[in-house]
Amino acid sequence: MVKTWKEDGVFLLFISPWIIGVLCFFVGPALASLTYSFADYNAITAPSWIGFDNYSRLWSDEVYLKSLRNTLYFVFIGVPITVGFQIVLSLMLNIEVPGIRYFRTLYYLPYLVPPVATVVIWMILFGSGDGVVNTAIQWLGGNPVDWMNSEALIKPVIITIGMWMSGGSVLVFLAGLKGIPRSLYEAARIDGSGPVRTFFNITLPMLTPSILFTVVMQVIYYFQMFTEAMLLSKGGPDYSSQTYMMNTYQVAFRDLDFGYAMAQSWVLFLIILVITVALMKSSNRWVYYEGEDKKGGKR
Repeated sequence: MVKTWKEDGVFLLFISPWIIGVLCFFVGPALASLTYSFADYNAITAPSWIGFDNYSRLWSDEVYLKSLRNTLYFVFIGVPITVGFQIVLSLMLNIEVPGIRYFRTLYYLPYLVPPVATVVIWMILFGSGDGVVNTAIQWLGGNPVDWMNSEALIKPVIITIGMWMSGGSVLVFLAGLKGIPRSLYEAARIDGSGPVRTFFNITLPMLTPSILFTVVMQVIYYFQMFTEAMLLSKGGPDYSSQTYMMNTYQVAFRDLDFGYAMAQSWVLFLIILVITVALMKSSNRWVYYEGEDKKGGKR
């Protein structure tokens, strides 16, 4: 008993820096932000408690609602497109041809580029005047496109940034593909299954754990996206690319309305929590784990 207490004490002593850090830099600020979300607070004067007024104000704030709709567009349109692109790319990079390792490295490199540098590259590519894309369009005989100032095009342009930075998720899918037993493909070949049928009956089901992980991470990424929209178009035109996090940042540090910004942050937390829990709960129906039956039990 004494030995156990000593071991537990040593363990707690060694992890105490982590515990103190979490309490001071995560739990404490989170509880403070929840408290101040019920106040009119500008970090200069004393907070004035206003109850749920900040939360009720959200639904009459047109800029907030537009930023929420923009973010939901990125989540429900951008995530399927991005994840689909990542699966296709991983399938291509899984083909064993000479030099394929160099191609895998090449496709991973954009993931290492800082987001600010990536946005600068996209400004060079999609510049309204002499951008690389418009130069190619004019060379082919077309008219230049004002990508940055088009409400219909700016969000797809931002989604392409997420597609370009797909190296990390592609590695996840490649690992999933490498983990599929070869015996399944051999059995399918013996049964006369073609490539399309083999993909939908073997490859895709076996990739569902990787798909679940990637979808959850992409959903969180798009909900928290800030740098791309801020630097690429400053949320324009007419707030058509303003994201949730960008709006919250402006409310807090431009308008100094910290109480209202904290209320927005907690609403975002609840939205992400609900969507993540829904994905995890629904995974019992469409995610296949090798060695388990349809009801989730061990075989």
